[in-house]
Amino acid sequence: MERPAISTAATASPLFARLCEPATLRAAWAKVQANAGAAGGDGVTVERFAYVADSQIEMLARGLRDGSYRPGPARRVLIPKKGGGERPLDIPCVSDRVVQAAAALVLDPVLDAEMEPSSFAYRRGRSVAQAVARVAALRRQGFDHVVDGDIRAYFETIPHERLISRLERSVDDARLVDLVWLWLECYSLTGRGVPQGSPISPLLANLYLDDVDAAIESRGVRLVRFADDFLLLCRGRPVAEDALERMRDLLAEHGLALHPDKTRIVDFTEGFRFLGHVFVRSLVVQEVGADETPEEDAVAAAEAVLARAQAQGRDAPTEDDGAEDTDEAPGRHARGLVPVYVIEPGARLEARRTRLAVVDRLGRVADLPPAAIDRIELGPEADAGLDALDLAAAHGIEVLRTNGHGEVTGRWEPEAPARAALHLAQARLVLDPERRRALAQTLVEAKVRNQRAYLHRLNRERRDPEIAATLVKLSRLVRRFRAPMAIDEAMGREGEAAALYWSALARCLPPAFALPRRRRRERRDPVNLLLDIAASRLAREVRSQASRVGLHLGFGVLHETREGHDALVHDLMEEFRQPLAEAFVLTAIARGQIRPEHVRSEGEAVSLTREGWAALLRAWEGWVARPIAAPNGERMLWRRLILHQAHAFARHALEGAPYAPYVMDY
Repeated sequence: MERPAISTAATASPLFARLCEPATLRAAWAKVQANAGAAGGDGVTVERFAYVADSQIEMLARGLRDGSYRPGPARRVLIPKKGGGERPLDIPCVSDRVVQAAAALVLDPVLDAEMEPSSFAYRRGRSVAQAVARVAALRRQGFDHVVDGDIRAYFETIPHERLISRLERSVDDARLVDLVWLWLECYSLTGRGVPQGSPISPLLANLYLDDVDAAIESRGVRLVRFADDFLLLCRGRPVAEDALERMRDLLAEHGLALHPDKTRIVDFTEGFRFLGHVFVRSLVVQEVGADETPEEDAVAAAEAVLARAQAQGRDAPTEDDGAEDTDEAPGRHARGLVPVYVIEPGARLEARRTRLAVVDRLGRVADLPPAAIDRIELGPEADAGLDALDLAAAHGIEVLRTNGHGEVTGRWEPEAPARAALHLAQARLVLDPERRRALAQTLVEAKVRNQRAYLHRLNRERRDPEIAATLVKLSRLVRRFRAPMAIDEAMGREGEAAALYWSALARCLPPAFALPRRRRRERRDPVNLLLDIAASRLAREVRSQASRVGLHLGFGVLHETREGHDALVHDLMEEFRQPLAEAFVLTAIARGQIRPEHVRSEGEAVSLTREGWAALLRAWEGWVARPIAAPNGERMLWRRLILHQAHAFARHALEGAPYAPYVMDY
């Protein structure tokens, strides 16, 4: 499979070209070699790299220029903090540290020139001593109160998209920005955090807070910041209280938060500690033996701790990334209506007075209370009596006839609710070019965001750099939706995203379930068959809930409104395809719920065996019985969430209320 290039730029831009120069990479290698750090995830030490440094640097330069460079695996260790606890450290491979150090060499002059003078950490020509002197000078100028603050888990919580947006404001170089984005994707799998262990991370961490640095200083407030530790020096306690609230709000705007146990308001009379010094009245005393000063070279300091641990014959503690299953029990949530599958050969749906029943070929009866049924699906070798169909219709239950592929071949449905006002509102929505365009764009954006989020989840354990490269390109596409676009353009972006998504998704499947290419309705391999079936099941779920709300199924905004086509169903499916249908298929395969023997060949096509159908339906019902968080934050089961979204769509058509699609988190 061909590797996707990080950027589509035809030629390297000036900054990126400078990074790719062997001279820059050799200078970066000299810095990495001087730090004498440990090996990354590939096990190659600095000493081993030194033997082949010249050829490796030439190879790195070529890979960067032609877009084939991919980061190797980082090594995750936990470094003890001086004040207790542990700090996660991702140690990149030596080759990646060389490239990252080269990026820092190229970017530092550009970015440092823009940074506020109140920032003192990780900057050439700035030091702890200068920060301490600045605090003492401000005290002499009458700044007598201090907000002594700390940002909670700062390096681990920097949002990637906002960081990239800030970087792009200063660096007009798509290839270099995409390279930084690729490192973020490879080392952090949550869409947040810069790796503490990367030579470029301190520069990025300082850059991200630069807007906060600029905004917080005002009349009566001065900032002294060293990484995520800061002081707001104020004239008077009321000013300090206002400054604390302002800082809390500014950090929240940037997706960050103050550490509640390490943030307080004090004055110089009480005294406080900062950067390994005690400030009391006019005295400044450097502490001895209890110095908690942040190291000015974070990478070198972490490497030193690791080296000391290894010298003592032990390795630094490795993070246990096995996540506890925190899904809540489905029983905590109202189950609502459920479908009934009558698929066994010879089974028959019958009416038993006021209740429905399924009678198998041996005469055994399963009693079905109509009030609990969402819909009934009849397999090709099952049957139903007319009295049962009448009873189902009286209770508003749809009955579907399906073939051996699970496709609907017939439908008995109750009379739709009279919702003329809603149907007219839908028609007005479809006929209003701007409202239709805006909603269609919203639906496409949600789908692409969910594709990206699902790949993020799949790549948590794999840490596949090719998937990481795809995520960078998908993130680029997501950001294009910030500007209004015509429906045709949105569909074009959807096509671009789909090509990237399916190629990456195929890398996550086992050999027995290979996906050479996504072909809808061409069931030549098991995965395409399963994906089509899952999409069909999703369509039924959406159709059922949309009908219950009374929506006209034919009025589409993204999909064309035409006779005999449930365009609205396809519209509402877009936000659920990845989290519900496609995730179901990959999970059922991974859990062994669907196995190769469940699929049989029929000439050039494939189909499910009877056992395969039963296994798929059991797996599907278990999948949709999981609680999920709706856009409004409420926990509910999937069917109720689809119903919730159908109601939201109706409100959007009737009242113009904003429509918020379901979007997965990482």
